[in-house]
Amino acid sequence: MNRRVFVTLVALVVAYLAGGSVAYAQKISADVAFPFVAAGKDVAAGMYSVEVTAAGPLVLTGQSGLRIVLPIITSLARHAQDQESGFVFDKDSGKSVLSEVWMPGKDGMLVVATTKAHEHAVVPAAAPKK
Repeated sequence: MNRRVFVTLVALVVAYLAGGSVAYAQKISADVAFPFVAAGKDVAAGMYSVEVTAAGPLVLTGQSGLRIVLPIITSLARHAQDQESGFVFDKDSGKSVLSEVWMPGKDGMLVVATTKAHEHAVVPAAAPKK
C-alpha cells in the first residue's frame, strides 16, 4: 500500500510541475526584415515567434513549419530604461545572428555569445493579437 501511495504522489507532483511549466509559457513574435542565422541554421526573412517555458530552452518557429531549439546560455539583466521585448541580432562577418531574446517584463536570454567587436540590430516584438 505504501508503494501505491508513493507512486500516486509522484504522479501528482509530475502533473503539477508539467501544468506549471505550461502555464508559464510565454511567446513573442516579430517580423524580421532580413535573413539571419539561428542556432547555426540559415533562416529567411519573415515572421517568427519565440516561445519560452519554465521547463526548457527557447523554441523559434516560423514559416513552412520551421522549428529551431535555441539553448539559453545565460540570463541578461534588464535595465529600467529598456523595457521593450524583441529579438537582438549580432552582425558578424556580414551575417545577422540571433543572439538575444527579450520577453515582456523579463530578463533577456542570451542564445549566442559573440566575443569579437560587432554591431547590434534590434527587432521589436509585434503587438500581441487580441
